[in-house]
Amino acid sequence: MTEQFILQYAPIRLEQQGYKRFYFRHRHFIVEAESTIVIPAYNQMFFIIDEPPGLVVDSDYGMYDSTDNLIPECIHVHRGEIRITNPGSTKRRIRFIQVIIVN
Repeated sequence: MTEQFILQYAPIRLEQQGYKRFYFRHRHFIVEAESTIVIPAYNQMFFIIDEPPGLVVDSDYGMYDSTDNLIPECIHVHRGEIRITNPGSTKRRIRFIQVIIVN
């Protein structure tokens, strides 16, 4: 997803779920080689910007996998406990638009 698309799509998606008050934050993480970052995002939604290579993002909403392991569908929107895993041997970067729900 492009950043522009997320900024247009996110308010529509949140209103469909009954949320009227929320705000956006840009997040940029560096994931060290062979490590995992855990983000508690229970009252938030994280939208993956672009196509970060070599990472696995897993949450209550589903999985995004840009490694060589093929999965049937990559989910770009995440919520709940989000786990970002870098199985590779070099640092990787991933950017999100974080939507914090204030309802």
